[in-house]
Amino acid sequence: MDAVKLTIDGKEVTTTKGTTVIQAAAEAGITIPHYCYHPKLTIAGNCRMCLVEIEKMPKLQIACNTQASEGMAVETQSPKVLAARKAVMEFLLINHPLDCPICDQAGECWLQDYYMQHDLQASRFAEGKQHERKREVFGPHVVFDGERCIKCTRCVRFLQEVTRTDELTVVDRGDHSTIALFPGTVLDNPLSANINDICPVGALTDRDFRFRVRVWYLQKTPSICPGCSTGCNISVESYQNRIARFKPRINEEVNSHWICDEGRYCFYALTDVERITAPLIRQEGGLVPTDWKTALGAVISVLSGAQPVCGVLSGRNTNEEAFLFAKLLRRLSPQARLEVYYRERKLTEVEKILKSPDRSPNFRGARDMGVSDDGFEPLLSDLLDGKFRSAYFVGEDLLREVAQGEKVRQALKKLSFLVVQDTHLSETAKLAHVVLPAVNFAEKEGTYTNRKGRIQRLRPALVPPAGARQDLEIFSLLLARVGEPIRRATPGEIFLEIAREVPRYRGLTYESIGNLGVQIES
Repeated sequence: MDAVKLTIDGKEVTTTKGTTVIQAAAEAGITIPHYCYHPKLTIAGNCRMCLVEIEKMPKLQIACNTQASEGMAVETQSPKVLAARKAVMEFLLINHPLDCPICDQAGECWLQDYYMQHDLQASRFAEGKQHERKREVFGPHVVFDGERCIKCTRCVRFLQEVTRTDELTVVDRGDHSTIALFPGTVLDNPLSANINDICPVGALTDRDFRFRVRVWYLQKTPSICPGCSTGCNISVESYQNRIARFKPRINEEVNSHWICDEGRYCFYALTDVERITAPLIRQEGGLVPTDWKTALGAVISVLSGAQPVCGVLSGRNTNEEAFLFAKLLRRLSPQARLEVYYRERKLTEVEKILKSPDRSPNFRGARDMGVSDDGFEPLLSDLLDGKFRSAYFVGEDLLREVAQGEKVRQALKKLSFLVVQDTHLSETAKLAHVVLPAVNFAEKEGTYTNRKGRIQRLRPALVPPAGARQDLEIFSLLLARVGEPIRRATPGEIFLEIAREVPRYRGLTYESIGNLGVQIES
């Protein structure tokens, strides 16, 4: 495209034709304050916070809707611009309530930030404030506080342009103007909670996160959503070693600025369980605690003699874990049947915007690592037909996941030996002969390969409970017992082995994957 040169605050900037001033400034590292502008939504131009001074133009212009042109000279910090921003801030705060001590947006509120930068004065408004609705529930994940709303219309445009579900609109005029649900509707589409993320003030807040923790206490860890194989980039935000919320992390190659509601709240089912903190082994009285040496010895000695064996790995296990799991089971039995848990579901048109038709975030990566033979359904069928003497399940509760739960229960009871490696005593684990306590997705490091073949990094956000061990460590210890010690025990070092042995991953490192991932060949 045609190149355009302009100056912004005296700095020469080169951009492409059709780029707006606010975008050109952002590319040059110059921040222009704004509320209504969002890079993935149409331009509304109603907040007036992004006013800038442009040479030869008699009036200030909004940077969000003014295209950069050749030779343009833009000032974002001139006295005229600063005075206009100060006036805009005073106008926006006329009816705004003094809710900062109790508002969940405090700490990440643009009104707070811009007030400190551009206003910083007492109100001159002597009349009573115009009161609005407070704590109106829009849907299962969204609550609205009308007094805090600045009518930027980001929420309305998101529902019109991204989900195309149109639950919200602007009604009334002047200082009575407000955001409202259409009659008879509920804001409950699969991406509804994203409007909490894009609201620049405290008008729309997350009902789940509301009043749980102040945002400045949160520890933020870049990671990948474990909800499905889209591989949405997220920030895992935790407090006192518990996940408080997921927030979307921008990656235009995967999820843009959004995540689905299912993925946003999936961490509850994965982390809010009663953890196992010691290995368990079956005796006459049932499962009893034992030490790791005894448990691992039993796994190797019995599995080696109870052939044929099948292994089922969770789609939430990393590539590094899948790589070692495949090595372990093939070493125990060259004829072992291995599969990653994978089942598809039907999606609505709105769900298809982000969600994959499965709940296994790394099924493709696990298959690349060799954890795949004929597919999960044929393996399940053979299990129900009693064709295996032993099994090793990692991270999946098949009694809960599959429709033939009772048939699976009877099949597992007939096995000579069942090993379950999981974070908690699931219904499947209760039938096991040995249970190995593992960690969840938020406590491990590694990589996922999403449905489209993009490799992305998973990072630990929580400290696992004492007694539980990393899946990678468990597989390494078991491999050592069958005569194949793993000299490189860290996820990064295991990935280097993958990069040498798996053709499509050749030459990759954690550094080359980076924060946004890397695409491999199909």
